[in-house]
Amino acid sequence: MSLDIPWLAQLLGLLACAIGATAFLQRQDTKLRLHLTLNGALLTLHFMMLGSTAAAINCLLCAVRTWVSGYHRTTAIMLLFIALAWGLVLPQLEHPIQLLTLIGTTLSTYALFRLEGLSLRWCMLASSLCWVIHNIWAGSIGGILLEGMFLVINGYTICSLYRSRGVAPSQPDGVR
Repeated sequence: MSLDIPWLAQLLGLLACAIGATAFLQRQDTKLRLHLTLNGALLTLHFMMLGSTAAAINCLLCAVRTWVSGYHRTTAIMLLFIALAWGLVLPQLEHPIQLLTLIGTTLSTYALFRLEGLSLRWCMLASSLCWVIHNIWAGSIGGILLEGMFLVINGYTICSLYRSRGVAPSQPDGVR
């Protein structure tokens, strides 16, 4: 039985979802970055096949950015990735809701380059909210499941990290 492109696109999205589901369970930032890099690469293919060029470009940049942020966390490189995202994606936008992908990408880029620990995860939570709204609009089944899981799992890990440190949720943590 051969799969047509929409089904293959959704299968790639679901595979990305499965890989990404464990990302925010990671307590080590390096493992979090590895899972998110693989997730971004698969979502790039997924959104290309769905015809959502803006989301595909963002996911590709996110995959590369996440990998690079594990080795080089300078402000200049962070700003380069933010500029690339806005410069490459903005001209591809066909609907105002697609702007959420840029906002989410900007938030997660800032988080990966400038934040650590709980602050990193809070900023990534805000990014996931942007993406889940976009994915509902785009009809990305895997993307909806993935970002929905990111919200729940990341929220759970945030609470777990607070409990393990005995830190009240209102205390800042990890800003560089």
